[in-house]
Amino acid sequence: MRAPVPPPAHAAPYVPFRTFLSALENLEAGLPNQIDRSLWPSLSGAVQGQLLAAFRFLALSDDSGSPTAALRELVASPEARKRGLRRVLEKGYPELIALDLTRTSPRQLEEAVRRYGYTGATLRKAMSFFLQAAGYADLPLSVLLRKKTRRGGLRRAAPRHAPSRPAAGESRTLRLRSGGTLTLATDVKFLELSREDREFVFRLLDEMSAYEQGGGKSGPVLS
Repeated sequence: MRAPVPPPAHAAPYVPFRTFLSALENLEAGLPNQIDRSLWPSLSGAVQGQLLAAFRFLALSDDSGSPTAALRELVASPEARKRGLRRVLEKGYPELIALDLTRTSPRQLEEAVRRYGYTGATLRKAMSFFLQAAGYADLPLSVLLRKKTRRGGLRRAAPRHAPSRPAAGESRTLRLRSGGTLTLATDVKFLELSREDREFVFRLLDEMSAYEQGGGKSGPVLS
């Protein structure tokens, strides 16, 4: 029987990878002395906490919140970010890397991530983060894992509103807990939007996803 993996000092990331990547990009304007919730005022408290946990787990910030050399490298060299993130993943997930991901089945990867202490929806989110990050960083993956990466990871608990970057003319409706619905619709081509506008729209989608998945009340998204 395989010995259990010792629990990590910090929880493995389960924030949406797109949100994590956007958080990195936003730091290009200037890396602060401390990584804390105030860097992402438009995100809900739940998502802010998930980002902070992801930064700590991946050794991008230390226990006091100070940026590490690895984070400085990712922020300072956007053109080399994929290679830098690959090194971060290899160091942060040694148990998963040791599986030989070129031969790993989805079930085998799921069992490995489960040993971090995750179950249910959180397990699916943690797997999705790793698969999306690995795909972005060009980590060698098996054919089956690559398919899941292209589909955005494992199925979600509420697939009818699976978050994705919408095409022009697409809309997404969110049912509010107090009754009624909220709809986000677009009639523009996303490739024609500025970077600032794209980040704003995708942030709205992430907020809607977090709300649907029971991450607590969503904070304000408009400044």
